[in-house]
Amino acid sequence: MPEIRIFIFICLGMCAAVCECFAGNLKVATLVYPPFQYEENGETKGIAADIVKEIFMRMDQPIEIKFYPFPRALQYIKEGDSDIIFTFYYKKEREQFAEYSRESLIDQTISLFVHKDSPIVFDGDLSKLDQYEFGLVRFSYGKVFDEAVRNRLITKTDYVSEMENNMEKFLKRRFDILPSDRWVALYYYSKIAPKGRSQLKELNTPVQTFPAYIGFSKANNLTSVRNRADDILREMKKDGSYQKIINAHTDRWGIDLD
Repeated sequence: MPEIRIFIFICLGMCAAVCECFAGNLKVATLVYPPFQYEENGETKGIAADIVKEIFMRMDQPIEIKFYPFPRALQYIKEGDSDIIFTFYYKKEREQFAEYSRESLIDQTISLFVHKDSPIVFDGDLSKLDQYEFGLVRFSYGKVFDEAVRNRLITKTDYVSEMENNMEKFLKRRFDILPSDRWVALYYYSKIAPKGRSQLKELNTPVQTFPAYIGFSKANNLTSVRNRADDILREMKKDGSYQKIINAHTDRWGIDLD
């Protein structure tokens, strides 16, 4: 009998520990980055945001998503003021304060877009495109493209601060090549382009594809939450619900690049 009581107490203690780990709302920090995550009429929307919401709904874990400038979101994860961050790109130094999901939340593909009637082709060598002018927004396009600019393999660049302005300039033929995450480009094109035949052409060879993850604050001891989120994300990719979320957004834009 004493052994049974001890066993029961151990089990109850383990259950309590699990429950404590999931108690209350988890605070989720993110940045405004359409179409992956953004706010519209007070509601959090976007491809990545909907995937994250589905993960934690299946976990029966309430979450509270708040938008911040990225440096502040990062600081909140470091200090434990926020529990989770997305979309979160891998950098080794960030492992000091955050655990990455083992499963990719979303894979981002940086493509080159030109006008429908453009003769430009791309075989993966950015230096061959130096004669053309690139329209850029002041943020990272991933290691491959950023290094090409830094090493002056690409020299003709026209910068703006917002993607919507960049797309407007592209439609007015103010530059030759629009580099962008492909879903970002299609989202903004759908917002401002005239209806009808697409004026965009995506060049066949992507510049780079890289994963974005969910990050979990090490200050808040969320390894068990991370592991369960990984399991659910893998399940979603297998059962088709992951792709269904993506299609619900991309189909809404109604853009045919063919």
